[in-house]
Amino acid sequence: MEFIYLGAEVPSNRLLLGSANVQYMGLSYWRLVKRGLPKTKAYLIENYFEPEVKVFVHPGIPRKQLLGKDELEEFAANYEEFVVENIDAIYRYTEVDHSQISKDFVQNQRDTVWAELPPSKFLPVWRPETGQRGLADLTSKYLDIGISGDSLESATWLAGATQTHARVDGTRFHGLGIARPDNTRQVPLQSATTLSWLSPMMNGETILWDNNRLVRYPKDMKEQARSRHKNTIEKAGLNFDLIMEDDAQEVCRLALWSFDQLEQRMTMDKNSYHDSFDDPLGEDYVETTPQIHDRKGVEMRKLLAREEAEMGNLPVFGYEVKTEIDEDGTIKDVQTVHSQQVSLRVCDTCFVAANCPAFKPQSVCSFKLPVAVKTKDQLKSLINAMVEMQAQRVAFMRFAEELNGGYADPNLSQEVDRLFKLLKIVKELDDSREFIRMTVERQGSAGVLSQIFGEKAKNLNEIPNGGLTEEQTTQIIKGVIEE
Repeated sequence: MEFIYLGAEVPSNRLLLGSANVQYMGLSYWRLVKRGLPKTKAYLIENYFEPEVKVFVHPGIPRKQLLGKDELEEFAANYEEFVVENIDAIYRYTEVDHSQISKDFVQNQRDTVWAELPPSKFLPVWRPETGQRGLADLTSKYLDIGISGDSLESATWLAGATQTHARVDGTRFHGLGIARPDNTRQVPLQSATTLSWLSPMMNGETILWDNNRLVRYPKDMKEQARSRHKNTIEKAGLNFDLIMEDDAQEVCRLALWSFDQLEQRMTMDKNSYHDSFDDPLGEDYVETTPQIHDRKGVEMRKLLAREEAEMGNLPVFGYEVKTEIDEDGTIKDVQTVHSQQVSLRVCDTCFVAANCPAFKPQSVCSFKLPVAVKTKDQLKSLINAMVEMQAQRVAFMRFAEELNGGYADPNLSQEVDRLFKLLKIVKELDDSREFIRMTVERQGSAGVLSQIFGEKAKNLNEIPNGGLTEEQTTQIIKGVIEE
């Protein structure tokens, strides 16, 4: 698979891509117009790109851009003229696709303007609203078909359909505006355009190849992430000091190198990688056409009631009916809820499909999670298992920390804290002591016994019958002396 790096209409981006020996570059006509086309002569691609560079041209209308019907048709006409003037220097181009442009207009452009140009360079775009029938119609007429990144996210059935068309019809599919490279795993794409390589320069993020996956770190994690991957960065031949200083060109070179490693890995084995990647640039820089073209409210759909036989329980929990007898002796059925051991996961859309040893296309998950916590012993065994798992994670993260030069990893510290919290829970479960704690507080000049027993404690300090008289006291003293 080939990655086509968009943004080459900006001269600085074009020079940066050239310094990284990028062969496939993408040019947005929309942004080229916004930057200003030459007024006295036509914009010729051959004057701005090296001969060995393969230039991909696309309309590039941002998602949030709202255009009227006349504006879109005028833009489409200018875009067609631009393509015709540069057709010899264009590697491949896509048509203008917008929800406000009618299907008849799109089909008319395909039958007239685009039919006059080399078919190997034209890339029609599949519209999600046409469904599987629309995809089948395109595969019967064209060898190459473009699919937007949004469609790869929403239409999960594309994985099986595109594989079938590629195998039976020989159709070649191309991803447009891919923000998550992980989406390219299930659909057999020949190429994918992306603007994500610019996110380190624009948003301060970090994109790098970590052993067998493409990962993205947000801006607030860039310092610790880049320090952890110092060896990887230096082995790639990049300047680690410049990257730590957030040099715009060097961090983009790191992203380009990482995408190149991903491309090589996918060429060897499409299902042998995994990535942790989101759309880092947001909708303003995505190259697909907008799906919402006006600010009108959405009309409420009419809902049809279902028959009772058609309705069932949501398969998230397991449900069981038990018979119970209440205090009055009444027998009644009570519905109880328990965990569902059978998973609803499907291999084609599973998060770990790239590395799963039991991966099987168009199949449900082959694993169960038979966890039950109904007794104290079951709870204790579950917590012990979690403690052991957490201890293994801490040990491995410590091993990774040492391999990366011993730099203190705050993520490791967080996992150590979690381990101690689990140990505290286990200790509390093992503690079977029973005791009563009494707190006595003394107020004023009264003694402790007075505070506890009140007036009874005061009476205990007094001698019965009003005490001894003077004569009784004298007799007691004489008795003690004579003895």
